[in-house]
Amino acid sequence: MQQDKMLWLTKGVAGLLCVGFGLSVFGEALSRKINGEGWFWIGTLSLVLFNFGLCLMFDSHNHQLRMQQRRID
Repeated sequence: MQQDKMLWLTKGVAGLLCVGFGLSVFGEALSRKINGEGWFWIGTLSLVLFNFGLCLMFDSHNHQLRMQQRRID
């Protein structure tokens, strides 16, 4: 149970950070596209970071559900 709690907290915070950072990088890619600069690779990086953050948050939720299930049993 302690391990699930630690994974829940770690993955939840890391997921939120990755989502926020991915959105920030997306803003940079958008700015570059508007200015006519190269934006493809930084835009791809923003998509990867954002989706990775979402995956971490959903996985964190699974750990939380496991902890709640163990309390019920």
